[in-house]
Amino acid sequence: MRRPVPIEALIMDLIKDKNDLWFSDLMQALRAWYPDVTEKEVLRALMRLELSRLIIVQKIVKKDNVTYHIRVVKE
Repeated sequence: MRRPVPIEALIMDLIKDKNDLWFSDLMQALRAWYPDVTEKEVLRALMRLELSRLIIVQKIVKKDNVTYHIRVVKE
């Protein structure tokens, strides 16, 4: 879906402000901008940013719960 401000730009702004973020906090912040944003759309944007070597996404598994920790790549 086309958005006035791309999801990738919002993610980078949010992560640069805090240096790292949990996926649930990221989703909450993005839903403040775009209430209809989907988890699939955000995961795809995270993948593009990670492949561009701008962020690091770490998968955290605790029992049956899976979440992601996102941080900026140190230069």
